[in-house]
Amino acid sequence: MIKYLRTLRPTSLKQKTAVFILLPTFLIMAGIGTLSLNLMGKVLLEQWQQTAIAKLHQSAHYVDMRLMRPKEVLQFLQQKEQDNLRWNEIQVLLDQLENLDGVVSVNHEWTTGPAPDAQPTKATEMMHRFTKHRLTRITLSLPQYNPQANSKTVSMFAWFEDQDGHDTGYIEVILSFLDLIDQIVKSPWWKSNKAFIVDGQRNILASTPLVEDAEQSSGRVVFGKEDRFEAKTWEAMVRNSSGTVFSPGMVPEKISGFYRLAEAPWTLVITAPGEQVLRPILNFRLYYFIIGGVGILVALSYIHFVTEQTTRAINRLSSAADDLARGKFSEPLMVDSRDEVGDLTTSFNLMTRQLKERLQLQQAMDIAREVQQNLLPRHGFSADGLEVAGTTLYCDATGGDYIDLLDPSVENKSITVVVGDVVGHGIGAALLMATVRALLRGRASRPGSLAEVINDVNRLLCKDTSRSGNFVTLFCLEIDQRNKLIRWVRCGHDCALHYWPAEHVFKELRGEGLALGVDATFSYESNSIRFTDDRQLILLGSDGVWEAENKQGEMFGKQRVKSIISKCHELPAEKIIDKITEEIILFQDGAPQNDDITLVVIKTW
Repeated sequence: MIKYLRTLRPTSLKQKTAVFILLPTFLIMAGIGTLSLNLMGKVLLEQWQQTAIAKLHQSAHYVDMRLMRPKEVLQFLQQKEQDNLRWNEIQVLLDQLENLDGVVSVNHEWTTGPAPDAQPTKATEMMHRFTKHRLTRITLSLPQYNPQANSKTVSMFAWFEDQDGHDTGYIEVILSFLDLIDQIVKSPWWKSNKAFIVDGQRNILASTPLVEDAEQSSGRVVFGKEDRFEAKTWEAMVRNSSGTVFSPGMVPEKISGFYRLAEAPWTLVITAPGEQVLRPILNFRLYYFIIGGVGILVALSYIHFVTEQTTRAINRLSSAADDLARGKFSEPLMVDSRDEVGDLTTSFNLMTRQLKERLQLQQAMDIAREVQQNLLPRHGFSADGLEVAGTTLYCDATGGDYIDLLDPSVENKSITVVVGDVVGHGIGAALLMATVRALLRGRASRPGSLAEVINDVNRLLCKDTSRSGNFVTLFCLEIDQRNKLIRWVRCGHDCALHYWPAEHVFKELRGEGLALGVDATFSYESNSIRFTDDRQLILLGSDGVWEAENKQGEMFGKQRVKSIISKCHELPAEKIIDKITEEIILFQDGAPQNDDITLVVIKTW
C-alpha cells in the first residue's frame, strides 16, 4: 500500500485529501511496528528475567521466613550452649516450637541428664543444673524433606553434645511441607506455568498439576532426566543460585528461571513456553493495531468512495488481461482518466497490439519454417555402390544453410549434391536460400556442364544481391559411380573432406571460386578426379559444424570430425551423421548453438 501511495499522482481534491490523511498514518504505524519488532525480543527477555526472578525471590523469601521461625528458637539454645541450661528453659522452648504455625510435632530424646519428659515437682529439681553433663555444643541441621510416601513434612534438628563431645540428645521439629509452600502453590505464577521445587539431589519435591500427574503415574521424578531443556536448567542451577535459561532461537521455544532458598537446600524453578511469554506483547500489539486499524479502516472507507471509478477501470483491465491470457484479443480499452490507471490502460492497449503482431509474426515464422523444411530433401539416396545422407539443424526457426540432391539416378548410379551457406541466419537468410534453390534447380534442369550451371546461377543471383550485399557460399559436387568420376565446383565454401578407409588418409577437395552473388562476371571452373573401386567417404558441411563452441569458447574443429569418421566409417551414412551431431551436442554441453549446422555424407564401394 505504501509503495502504491508513493507512486500515486492524485488528480482530484478528494484523492489528494485521502492521500494526505492515509499516508502519514501508514508511515507512523509502519515506523512504530518496525521498531516494535526490532525491540520485541530484547525487551521480552529482559522483562521476563526481571519478573521471573522477582517472583521467585518473593516466594523463596516467604519460605525462608517460615523456616527461620523454628530456627530462631533453636538458635536461642545455641546462644545458651556455653551457660548451664536449665530444664525449664528447654521446656519453654519446646512449647514455643509446638505453637509455631506449620509445626506438626516436636520430638526430642536425651541420653544423659534429667529426662526432658519428667515433670519436676520441686523447685530444687527445676533449678537443677547440668553440672555433670553440661551442654557445650548445639548443631542445627538444614531442613530435610521426608521422602516417605504421603508424609509431605520437613524436619529440622538441633543436636546436643557435652564437654566430652558425646551426643546427649536432640530436638526434631517437624513442619508441614504443604503449609510451607501454601502461598507458592496459590500464587498466580505457579498456577499459570510449569514450576518445580527441586532439592539438592535433583529430586522434585513439588510441582504444578501437570507434573504431579506424571509423578503419580511414573513415581518420583528426577528433574531434567528426560527433558534436555530441564537438564540445561539444572546445569545452570548447579553453577548459580539464581538466573534464567533460554532455549536457542530468536524467539526461544522454552524459558526458565530459578532461585535457591537461603534456609533450605531447595530451588524454585519456573518454565514457560516462548509463545506464552510473548503473549503480553502480542496482545499489546494486537490492541494497538486494532485501534490503528479502525482509524485506517475509516480512511480506507473514504478512499473507497473516491476511487470507485479507478476500481472499475482496474477490473476492466484485469478482465481484459484474463482474456488476453486465454488468447482472446478484445477491442482496445477506453481511456477515461489521466491518472496511473489511464496510463496503464494506454500501455496495455499498446502491449496488446504489439503482442498480436508478435503472435502473427510467430505464426508466419512457423509457416516459413514449415515451408523451408519442405524445401529440404526428406530422404537420402541409395544405389548400387552409392549412398548419400544429409541433415540441417537451424539455430533459429529458419536458417540460411542449404542442402539439395539434384538429378539422382539409380540406373546411372549418379547424383549431384549441393551444400550452401547464406550469410547470416533467420528469415532473411531463409528467403535468400529459397531464391538460390529455385535458381539452381531451374538451371540444372537444362543442358550444360556443372560450371555453366553455376555461372548462370551467379549472374541471376547478383541481380538480387547487388543492393543488399548478401552472398552465398556453395559447394556443388557431382558423383558418377558408374564411370568412377567426381566433379565439383567450389564457390567460397569450405572444402569437402575425402577419406579412404583402407589407407586411413584424409584429403580435401579444393578449388578456386568466389561466393555467389558477389561478382556477376566471375567465371567458375569445374574440378574432377577419378577414383578406384576402393571404399571411400566424402563429407560436405557448413562452418557451423567445426565452429560449434562449448561454454569455454572452444571450437569443435575438423580434427574431431575426422576422428569420428575414421572410427565410424563402416556405419551407414545416416548413422555417421547422427554420430557427428550427437558428439557436437555433447561437446557444447548446453552452450547455445550460434550457427546453422549442415552435414552430407557420401559413401561409395
